[in-house]
Amino acid sequence: MFLDEDHEALEAAELTKQTLVDTQERMGIMLDLMPMGLLIHTRQGIIFGNQEAARLLQVPQEEVVGKHFLDFLTTHAEEAAKQMEEAFDGRISVEPTEAEVRTATGQARTIKLIAGALPWEGNPVVQLLLQDITDLKSIQDRLHFLAVTDELTGAFNRRHAFTIGHALFNGPEAAAGKVALAVLDVDHFKRVNDTYGHSAGDAALKTLTQSIQEIIAAETACEMTFARVGGEEFMLLFAATEPDRVFEICERVRREIEQRPVLSMAGTFRITVSIGVALKNEKDNSFDVLFSNADKALYAAKSAGRNRVCRDEPKSQSRRGLTAT
Repeated sequence: MFLDEDHEALEAAELTKQTLVDTQERMGIMLDLMPMGLLIHTRQGIIFGNQEAARLLQVPQEEVVGKHFLDFLTTHAEEAAKQMEEAFDGRISVEPTEAEVRTATGQARTIKLIAGALPWEGNPVVQLLLQDITDLKSIQDRLHFLAVTDELTGAFNRRHAFTIGHALFNGPEAAAGKVALAVLDVDHFKRVNDTYGHSAGDAALKTLTQSIQEIIAAETACEMTFARVGGEEFMLLFAATEPDRVFEICERVRREIEQRPVLSMAGTFRITVSIGVALKNEKDNSFDVLFSNADKALYAAKSAGRNRVCRDEPKSQSRRGLTAT
């Protein structure tokens, strides 16, 4: 009788063991079917990773265990570590963390991390949910680019430039008196369109943009924002730049555009620009006033013969041309 009872107990134990094994296998299969990466993580490292997590990290699934998730991150590691620590302490993060992971093949992927504590006794354990948002991020970046960029030239558009200008006007650079604005306009642009055609006019605007962007790239010590604000009108916003340096750069812009040929299907030609410069002073109460002052200086440059840089002078003084043809 006792032998029968022992045999039945052994069979029950074996059945229980097999049931647990089957449950684990089924659970593993279920977790592998998740469309989101899942890592089970202790403070020391990963103890489980599903197939999607292994795919995101570009590591064989059997090799994920033992590694630490933070070792895969190339950006925002501190934010991810903070979120994981909050999860270990049983707290819930309000915002997920977006970070970039560098895979074994060198590919960069952007992931969204959501961390949560698991009710395990003993060693604290958290689950990390990883969502691949690389394509979504790329789309968002593209939409942002389209929203702030002039379609023809690739310069910033007026709306974005004015947003930066208003923010800069109220910032510490403006308080220090080191904000300046240059407004430039292509001389006789209508004549270019009438002579060579509108496609040549577009080529001229692109050439102008390329020239200025090359100057901006070379002037690494100066913070500048370049934008197209009208048909053939552009602006160059200077932050934390000494006045003498502002005028030097504007003269360099004028000279570079004058010397650079425009290549078009209708022929090769050159253009010139007139530039008006305004320095922010204590009487300016908005960026719109600063822009208006630069626009007045631009008008003075055109009235004085074009292809020159003029600055906006206080009303008690006359405006003077800084350069001439």
